[in-house]
Amino acid sequence: MRGIIVVITALLSRFLLGRKQYAFHWLSLFLIVAGVAIVGFASLLHDSDKPDSEGGTSATGIILLLISQTLISGQLISEEKILEGYYLDPFFMVGIEGFWGVFIYAILLPIF
Repeated sequence: MRGIIVVITALLSRFLLGRKQYAFHWLSLFLIVAGVAIVGFASLLHDSDKPDSEGGTSATGIILLLISQTLISGQLISEEKILEGYYLDPFFMVGIEGFWGVFIYAILLPIF
């Protein structure tokens, strides 16, 4: 189900950044949507087969997953828009993000 981030990011980059999507891009996005739909539908069917299942557990999970993937796609698009005019070494950027992640969680972990 997490593969849908590719589709959301491609659509946001098309509409917010003005990037052109070619026919093979649209074909691959269609195939990703078809695959994710099959997995989601199978999850919903499997959840409804359980007699002791509370209704909507899988549906709630799918909705929360789609919301989180949309937020992550928005972050990726906004980073690309902000850093558009700069060349930054990819390893340096990953290192900076990792450093700040460790720093913030080193503070939050003892608190929680």
